[in-house]
Amino acid sequence: MCEQVGAGLATVLTDADYVALNTTAHQSGAPHHCGRVHMGATSSGNSNWVWRTGALLSTSWNYWHPGEPSRTEIACMRAIVQQDVPVTFTDFTCENTGIKCVLCDA
Repeated sequence: MCEQVGAGLATVLTDADYVALNTTAHQSGAPHHCGRVHMGATSSGNSNWVWRTGALLSTSWNYWHPGEPSRTEIACMRAIVQQDVPVTFTDFTCENTGIKCVLCDA
């Protein structure tokens, strides 16, 4: 979806990126329409997460939803967007078709 408009799935490389994602996700109406938003990170099943840009996700990255990531196989990342609650992240099966929304980088 993002590629069709010349963008890529969103990444959160810095705390400033996280603040911007929270603002954008909540202002976009995502809590009401989406709930779960596909993000631009994947894991090859070895607990190493990589953003679509090739940057590794730091092991000290602290925006995971409690208990996440939980998958030991290949997985993708999604953001959980709820009204008046900071965005957190979970892992999911990449083939999951339940994702209705994506968040793109410009």
